[in-house]
Amino acid sequence: MALQKRWGFGLGTIFSLILAYFVYLYSKKEGWALLAFASKWYLIIVGIIITLPLAIVLAVLLFSLALLLLASVKLKSAEKKYKKQKDKYIDAEFRIKD
Repeated sequence: MALQKRWGFGLGTIFSLILAYFVYLYSKKEGWALLAFASKWYLIIVGIIITLPLAIVLAVLLFSLALLLLASVKLKSAEKKYKKQKDKYIDAEFRIKD
């Protein structure tokens, strides 16, 4: 069975982000513009890659919740409309004589 390396974000990614942030702060303080620029863009790119799937999941959950709320409101209004229509009619039985 061949194992495949997959993209994953774990403890190493979090550690590298923390390390890159401290490198960015130190290089900005010392005036090393190239290192500060590289570490800043590393933080931006990896941060986007990590937060994009979370943002997509959150957007799908919010959209589903909005649809559920909309469906429940429409169901309640349709139920009220049906009750109003039901009150207008009389339920009666009749027989036809031969």
